[in-house]
Amino acid sequence: MHAISVLTLTAGVAVAQNQPPRPQEGVASPQVQEPLPQNANDYIRQAVTHELEAQDNDHSHWRYSFHREDDKGAQDRDVIETTEGSLSRTLLKFGRPLTAEEREQDEARMQKQISDPVERARHNKREKEDAEKAKNMLKAIPDAFIFQYDGEEDGCVRLNFTPNPRYTPPNRELQVFHALRGKMWIDRAQKRLARVEGSLFEDVTFGLGLLGRLNKGGTFKVVQQQVSPEHWEVATLDINITGHAVIFKIINVNSHQRLSDFQRVSDSLTLRQAYDMLRNPHPVSAGNNAAAAPHAKN
Repeated sequence: MHAISVLTLTAGVAVAQNQPPRPQEGVASPQVQEPLPQNANDYIRQAVTHELEAQDNDHSHWRYSFHREDDKGAQDRDVIETTEGSLSRTLLKFGRPLTAEEREQDEARMQKQISDPVERARHNKREKEDAEKAKNMLKAIPDAFIFQYDGEEDGCVRLNFTPNPRYTPPNRELQVFHALRGKMWIDRAQKRLARVEGSLFEDVTFGLGLLGRLNKGGTFKVVQQQVSPEHWEVATLDINITGHAVIFKIINVNSHQRLSDFQRVSDSLTLRQAYDMLRNPHPVSAGNNAAAAPHAKN
């Protein structure tokens, strides 16, 4: 946190008026930056459009380390993206190496994805559906929320967001936006989404509560990092939500994901070639580790 200063007071007034914070007079800027729009939602709309265009134009493939902790335990994987979908080898379960039986099962899983067209199609369909859902949620953000400037931090424009009461969600997934508020950080130089944190300030019900409910107090955090001059990746995902689904099925989503050690691979890589690469340890260096990338703070 910065000490109370003229800049802080100026930023505070700007937040109240939903105006971009003005630079402190007499302090030289390291570079001339494009002025922010007066309306914070216009800025978010520009950033979301740029983010979607950058994702659509980025066809690169990457190898990375994946760590996940949830209610089922902890798992570490070595993942490689290919033209035929992603392939991963499990390295650790519950923080320990796999047993001989678990290794055999993991090998069978990979071989089935490589050799079975039906399994490969199922896997790719799930990946595409998840990507499409994420894209639709991103597109809805400028209309679903009201944004206010909240100053700048580590090269990012920081904004507060609250639900837009006039927004009508087109599907069940987006109903959660009506109960969500939080903060968003946009990398000012590259106009990329760097971080978002939010919480549910009220319960979210589906089908008048008959189909499901997400409980008030749930939180989430997403951190996206630049891992190469033209490529950004979601490197941190933390979700803590409770509730219930159809007929009292308890929902307890306590998931923490970390992606790191990014290394670019061939854009024409196949699943078979990825499998051969996964048989060798993932080369890790400080140059490709996401922990060394900009905006790596959690």
